[in-house]
Amino acid sequence: MTRQSIQDRVLTSSQSPAPAEPLASPSSARWSVWRVVRNVALAGMFAVVVAAAVILSFHFYPPLGRLVAETASAQSQAPAESKPAESKPAENKVAPAGTAAGETPFEKHANQAGVRTCAKVFAALGQALTLGSTYTEQTQWNTSSPDTHPVQAIAGMTYDLPDYKAQAAGVVFASPIGQGCEGGFVRVAPFQKTCQEIVQTLPKGSVLADNLSNSMLFNLANDGGQALLVPTGNACVVISVARMAG
Repeated sequence: MTRQSIQDRVLTSSQSPAPAEPLASPSSARWSVWRVVRNVALAGMFAVVVAAAVILSFHFYPPLGRLVAETASAQSQAPAESKPAESKPAENKVAPAGTAAGETPFEKHANQAGVRTCAKVFAALGQALTLGSTYTEQTQWNTSSPDTHPVQAIAGMTYDLPDYKAQAAGVVFASPIGQGCEGGFVRVAPFQKTCQEIVQTLPKGSVLADNLSNSMLFNLANDGGQALLVPTGNACVVISVARMAG
């Protein structure tokens, strides 16, 4: 695997000192105060105009309003799958009546919403996103026609593994495409290690694809998606991205 070190780039800019301004007379000071008052008033008028434009946009373009008005959401939490059987996290709940005991929150919400075409892809992506964590997720869908619109979930995750204990977050989304479905997920996870150390833990066969403003982008092995390593001091934030179709 080819390794490429991050080169720090320091951008410097020089600025010549501005010429000294003449002292303002009392009359010019009064005009300065008047300009401030006038600018504040104009800013307030501009804010009113912008608010009116937003309201009018919902009037002339009803789909923008429906995008918000017809969106429903549900929230669930689930324990980590990797926990031992005898360990029972506080988040663990008994499955409600009519819900399969092994049903994940993603499957539960897809069924609740009436999502059919993207149900399997959405659930698989959700499970891949949250694997090894205790998580709470909120799913959003379109109420008027859930099976012909995208479905999305936002998850907050807690990892309590021997070598990784931290909070993370992610987004799962899936959208019907013709007779099938395509979707993906984005996970943001902080590590108390440098990004150079994280590189050593990537799956064997992962390849450095690019360097995005000093953040290394890797194509993970076995079509495992991509990982962007963002350095933050002596730590590293790993942004994982993956796609799926079905």
